[in-house]
Amino acid sequence: MKIVLDANIFVSSFFWGGNPRSVLKRVIAGIDELFITKEILDEIETVMGRPKFHADKEKIVYFINSIEEIGTKIVPKKQIKNGSRDKADNKYLECGITADVDYIISGDIHLLELKEYENIKIVTVKNYLEITQ
Repeated sequence: MKIVLDANIFVSSFFWGGNPRSVLKRVIAGIDELFITKEILDEIETVMGRPKFHADKEKIVYFINSIEEIGTKIVPKKQIKNGSRDKADNKYLECGITADVDYIISGDIHLLELKEYENIKIVTVKNYLEITQ
């Protein structure tokens, strides 16, 4: 499957493992193809750098570099104005449309409430793993 992951999935994978890490393992194994953009990577870095996570800069940079190695970095071709109620989430829709992905995997209510956007299904990690197992 071709997928886009929301920053919260990456952050959860890094700090807690579980189902979010299982999705990244699928990408590493070549089962899924991950698409990312500079904007997505920037958000991951910003969130991981929040004081509440106590993550040192070197580990964050290493994680971002690892994501770039396993993902396909693209430049969105289309800017979306009326996608998610939270306009900051439109970057995931833009990435998904440009890469023609099957799924956007998120824990963000603003994306999940869409359920689907231009034939891209928007699901939780748990739902995705249930669908693909």
